Amino acid sequence: MGFDIVTARRTRLMLGVAVASLATSAAFAQEQAAAEPAAAAEAASAAVDDTAVSEIIVTGSRISRSGFTAPTPTTVMGVQDIQKAAPANIADFVNQLPQLSGSATTRTNNANTSTGANGLNALNLRSLGTNRTLVLLDGRRVVASSTNAAVDVNNLPSALVERVDVVTGGASAAYGSDAVAGVVNFVLQKKYTGFKGSISGGITDRSDGENGNGYLAFGAPFAEGRGHVLLSVEGLYQKGIGSLDPKKRKWFNQTNLLLNPAWTATNGQPRRIIRSNVNNLTVAQGGVITTTALANTQFGDGGVPLPFERGSLISDPHMVGGNPWYETNAVALDSKLKRWAAYGRASYELTDDIEFIAEGSYSYARTGGVAAYQRYPGNLTISASNAFLPDSIRQRAAAANVSSFRYGYSTFDLGQPYNQATRETYRAVAALEGTVFDNWKWDAYYQYGQTDAAFVLSNTTNVANFARAIDAVRNSSGQIVCRSTLTNPGDGCVPLNIFGYNVASQAAINYVKGRATQDLTIKQNVAAASLSGEPFELWAGPVSLAVGAEYRKEQVSGTGDAISAVNGWFTGNFKGTNGSYNVKEVYGEIVVPLANDLPFLRLLELNAAGRYTDYSTSGGVETWKVGLTWKPVDDLRLRGVLSRDIRAPNLNELFSAGNTQSAEITDPVRNASYRATRLVVGNTNLTPEKADTTSVGVVYSPSFLPQFSASFDYYSIKLKDAITSLGAQELIDRCSRGETELCQYITRDNTGFITQVLGSSINVAQLKTRGFDIEASFRQPLGDIFDGMDGNITIRALGSHIARRTTINGGVKTEAAGQNTGDAPKWRWFGTIGYDNERVSGLVTLRTISGGVYDNLWRSGVDIDNNRIKGAAYVDLAGTYKFDIGGGVKMEAFFKVENLFDKDPPVVAATSVSALQTNVVIYDVIGRAYRAGLRFSL
Repeated sequence: MGFDIVTARRTRLMLGVAVASLATSAAFAQEQAAAEPAAAAEAASAAVDDTAVSEIIVTGSRISRSGFTAPTPTTVMGVQDIQKAAPANIADFVNQLPQLSGSATTRTNNANTSTGANGLNALNLRSLGTNRTLVLLDGRRVVASSTNAAVDVNNLPSALVERVDVVTGGASAAYGSDAVAGVVNFVLQKKYTGFKGSISGGITDRSDGENGNGYLAFGAPFAEGRGHVLLSVEGLYQKGIGSLDPKKRKWFNQTNLLLNPAWTATNGQPRRIIRSNVNNLTVAQGGVITTTALANTQFGDGGVPLPFERGSLISDPHMVGGNPWYETNAVALDSKLKRWAAYGRASYELTDDIEFIAEGSYSYARTGGVAAYQRYPGNLTISASNAFLPDSIRQRAAAANVSSFRYGYSTFDLGQPYNQATRETYRAVAALEGTVFDNWKWDAYYQYGQTDAAFVLSNTTNVANFARAIDAVRNSSGQIVCRSTLTNPGDGCVPLNIFGYNVASQAAINYVKGRATQDLTIKQNVAAASLSGEPFELWAGPVSLAVGAEYRKEQVSGTGDAISAVNGWFTGNFKGTNGSYNVKEVYGEIVVPLANDLPFLRLLELNAAGRYTDYSTSGGVETWKVGLTWKPVDDLRLRGVLSRDIRAPNLNELFSAGNTQSAEITDPVRNASYRATRLVVGNTNLTPEKADTTSVGVVYSPSFLPQFSASFDYYSIKLKDAITSLGAQELIDRCSRGETELCQYITRDNTGFITQVLGSSINVAQLKTRGFDIEASFRQPLGDIFDGMDGNITIRALGSHIARRTTINGGVKTEAAGQNTGDAPKWRWFGTIGYDNERVSGLVTLRTISGGVYDNLWRSGVDIDNNRIKGAAYVDLAGTYKFDIGGGVKMEAFFKVENLFDKDPPVVAATSVSALQTNVVIYDVIGRAYRAGLRFSL
């Protein structure tokens, strides 16, 4: 076969080394996931799928040229890669790449009742935030699905995706704002011809989380080949997992991070401790009296008074052991989701040089999930004369001269709140493309996008009605009524019994519970034109040039309910949000060949770009890029990029009218944990953040082994005036560490307790991150080694290391890299071993996350008893079988087993009574799950 024995031996050796390496990595990850990988690696970011066409528009650049390779690192995943992995949706597949961390999925944000982010699939490169990752469809922007600029990948026509380009470097000079961390471009099969479809279903190993999805797609030429039409429709349903059942997922053991009650500054004990079997000290299922001589009296089924057992270790508002009431498993593990989408595209060659294109799409998604019970942790003041108080307790109160007491109450009798978000997204594009002057390409298009979003928080507590309803007295006729009704008989108040469970009347529940609502409309208008070609030729080849202009308008309008307007709900309190801004941009890009086919200068190319952007809210700003690609020898390519990138504040950061969230906080000043209110509002004084990005890499593709390639890329991103909205606890912690500029956002009462934390977006001083990516791939036809064998074996490994992610504000540094309580573990790996032939394919995937810490500033034994958090390694198995059923119909059966070995998530001690004891952002909380389905094409 023209394959000599030396090459065969070399290939067998390389194949054996690669297989052994990945197997060793898997074993090491399973056994030592808590430790960071050694400073070695195999693999990094710039491979093109075998199905890629000879000339592609490289994402991150506006210039298309045969053989051109951009200096910005790009990972490309083709349709065959996606189908072999058999993901539930395309977002799940992309999120497995190690360059992405902290993406929003249907398994995150479920505990939030006021953000409207539930159910989104939004991508996050470099863990810098979904708002710093630009998502494109065929190189064009997509209207956001929320006011924070997040694009829901579920809305994209995944049935027609040809490949996904992931650019891990700044691309603002090419595409404008938001491309600070990089770009994810979904490229469609624009000339697909045929008819295809798919249907699949799945379920977890615990017989929950049922899901199903399917699609149909059609493409055909018309008008004797001058036109082409594409159509697709797809749908998905997932039942969701409404809560964590400890009998099904036995890793749950009520682990919390507590303040050590025995700690003093001099006794040598750690300030914080991690304990399991943690219960609530100030809340019971049916309520508990927390003060006076009546303290430690709780109320059970039907309101029966019972003694409340205090735990062996008290750390208010938690205790170890004692009365068994906790709520950390009450939050949904996975959202309920229904979605469907339709897409159409028609192109027609008006002349030999001009083509007209029209696109339209519509998507509908409804997601929902339960939140934790709304709690009053010992902060209700109840009169001892309350008409619902059992006589025996009222008599004890009288004997002890108790007129009122503090009371802890969970709304168990009233039920859990339910989040529901409904989004409808429309998109229309009209474009002209053509050529002029032989080799110059031009295009112009107008795009309109709109998202209509409706958010409903059902079964949330009306604060004023609740306060009236629990103040129950008897009127002159001996009937139990609200005290307010005595002076205002027409107020409609219905008294509520909060002493016990299964005691509240439905009428009282209806009176104190309600629905917080918000309706938003997000609109995006884009008009753009570009021109690219080769104006002249130098000694090393033709110079390529691209220029263009773009106008974009983003706007939001919306309303909230009347009670939310006055912050009248326990949580929710959505507000009407209104505002808009526009952007005018011009840009240019050039590629200049400097050398070609010379000794040690096989290729030398300069790539430069510049863009001027004028924002209606903040004025003008410049972005630029300078890149160099050098091939000293045929097997080696070096690349480097310097760029200035920007991100302008989004609609939410600018114009949010505010919503309130209930937050459980730990106050370092008071050395106590309690509840406070977080108020989130917009800030029209924000300015764009500016990022200086450096990327340097090397790609090795040995000519003696063309089946193998590898790359290494270092990156450094430094943001000035970074826009951020800190969580309540992070803001409190950073204020206490010396960032005095943040302390102005914390309000304390006259006793020193925090009552409110303002979550307004702000420009902080600096945000820096640096690290590197590595990638290696090897594909070998087995017939070239072993006569008579068919098929190919493919090995691919990608790794990403975050060395630093540092915020500097007011001279204080905060380091987030390796804090596995967040979204930036130091190492993430993604490796696959696959086999395929004409009929069968199989794929084993290894995904790993390195171990980390709770806080980089804490020391084990001093600030916390154990600061380490374990890592995790997950193995997935997928396979396909192709067969024909006649009539030109090709069928393909496929299956997928996720988390094959049912790896439990590492314990990450919760800080509140309504948070899971792990990190849902980076770890798998579902466990082993199965999926199977059929695809067809004709």
